[in-house]
Amino acid sequence: MHRVTLSPRVFTIPQFLTPAECGQLIQLAEDTGFTAAEVRTHGGPRPLPQVRNNQRTMVESPDWVALLWHRLSQVELPKIEGARAAGLPKDLRFYKYAPGQRFKMHKDGPWHEGGLTSALTFLVHLNEGFEGGATDFKTFQVQPRQGTALVFIHDTWHEGSALVEGTKYVLRSDVLYPKGPAIV
Repeated sequence: MHRVTLSPRVFTIPQFLTPAECGQLIQLAEDTGFTAAEVRTHGGPRPLPQVRNNQRTMVESPDWVALLWHRLSQVELPKIEGARAAGLPKDLRFYKYAPGQRFKMHKDGPWHEGGLTSALTFLVHLNEGFEGGATDFKTFQVQPRQGTALVFIHDTWHEGSALVEGTKYVLRSDVLYPKGPAIV
């Protein structure tokens, strides 16, 4: 696997998952069931449909997490304060977008788990066959391609632009690092 650098803060990994694997993950998410997505705030998660109106679900799947981490760890990941990436959270998050749904411009916050803190966002586009839904980074867009991973530093401004037609599925996770002074 190779990474394609789009900016100093953003890269993709084409063909990270096969179409069959993407289908299996969509089925896993659908079997779990989706609910309205909330936004993490200082006061805890809350619905903010004016910012984010897509659906999401969380699934604990040690086998999938192990497979995803095995593949991702084969790619050069940035060091944070000299520390190497240590893994992925135990739960996979899935996003589902229908026409008109989006996640407006924002920065991702850190995920804390097992004494580790995330610094990178890790997304995999699970399907195609829809219109709209690009990830917009202000100065460039990433068009969703089935099986392609998108990785970027958390505090990078981005948005999931509005879906026009069809249904879009995304696997969402984070890359965890040992806690350090640059990761709060």
